[in-house]
Amino acid sequence: MANVFELVSFGLPPLFPPEAVPEPGAQFIAACWAGMTKGQLLTRARKRGWRPSWERLAHVVAEDGIEVYGYSLVIDGCVVPLMARMRRVAGVVKPSGPPERDERQQTLF
Repeated sequence: MANVFELVSFGLPPLFPPEAVPEPGAQFIAACWAGMTKGQLLTRARKRGWRPSWERLAHVVAEDGIEVYGYSLVIDGCVVPLMARMRRVAGVVKPSGPPERDERQQTLF
């Protein structure tokens, strides 16, 4: 059986400040959820016309079965170097859907 990677969380490298992320990138990150697969992340970025890249960051130490990957996006000519913390899941996993949002909070998004 193949391994599937599920998103745990995103991060930015220490030298890339959050305010440098273009607004479409910030919206993309906010729309992601824990449990998304690597395939879902790459597909969503490509549908937006971005050029995602994916590379394991072996030098970054993670704990509890979490692996860290470089997930870079080119958004309007700006390279956004995200760090995706992923959990390896054995077997066939149905891709997760977005969590339901509380309608009272829709104005926050």
